Amino acid sequence: MLEENELRIMATLDSPKKRRALATELGYEPGTITNAVVHLEKLGLVTRERVGNETIIHPTSAKCLEVYQDLTATNSHVDFPELLTSSMLRVLYYLPADEPVSAAELAQRTEVSRATVYRTLKTLTNRAIAVKQGTRYRLTEQFSGLHKFAVELRHQHHRTQVQTDIGSGTLLWESYDEFIVRTDEGVDDSQYLLTGLDAFSEYGLQFFTRSGNYYFYSESRETLSPADLVCHLLLIENDARHRKYAILLITATNTSHEDVHEVATSYGVEDIISPLLTYLRTEGEQTSGQTPPWSEMESLARDYGVEI
Repeated sequence: MLEENELRIMATLDSPKKRRALATELGYEPGTITNAVVHLEKLGLVTRERVGNETIIHPTSAKCLEVYQDLTATNSHVDFPELLTSSMLRVLYYLPADEPVSAAELAQRTEVSRATVYRTLKTLTNRAIAVKQGTRYRLTEQFSGLHKFAVELRHQHHRTQVQTDIGSGTLLWESYDEFIVRTDEGVDDSQYLLTGLDAFSEYGLQFFTRSGNYYFYSESRETLSPADLVCHLLLIENDARHRKYAILLITATNTSHEDVHEVATSYGVEDIISPLLTYLRTEGEQTSGQTPPWSEMESLARDYGVEI
């Protein structure tokens, strides 16, 4: 996503600088600086100002830029621009300092080959940036900012993508490649899949309460499963009403509880979903503060012609 020369510009640009001065400082041709800056500007990381015959490059207030410059300033012995390849950033996105993960988990989450994940982890451990604990890995506290940088950088990318594609929107959930966005207007784009309550109508559940326009962005997926929609709904709003609608969709589509739990784990909402699945499996005998009285659920199901 970012080239090495762009990362070097980001590290150096702690204040507005002239293009020629920046080229001299970094040892690049002015044209190389221009090409890199154009891309950084598209990502919302810099702006350009023309003053006479010179171009002034300004850093923006993007959080990822602040985090990156702090990293480079406090760890000047590390060549971050050389280290932070696209595969490295993808792994760092899912590699925090406070929650060790296995190489297998990283391969699954990043969709990077296990061999690449192992090579990446070896690089990080050899440089004392990450440590191995048994079969699991985590970043050291000194370099915990690398995870934050990867997350903030991807967030910045998603924000600018939303602005470019649809003008405006609020990001509600993100992974490295996908996100859920709330918009004021409808979106007609094949990479933005309708989700939220409006998407339940495909399964015969038409709700009259409007909850906004919600879309799931993905470059690789063409459809969303009922399990996806259940998880999206609870990411959008985890309240009593939406939990009842989630239970209703699971029942109406006869979606297996195993499938729902597996998908919930991928979205990080397994702790929300598990009590709902237990509630359904026991027909309301095992309840929690997150579930309605069984009679209330039966009444809602009858209203929508769903056998529960």
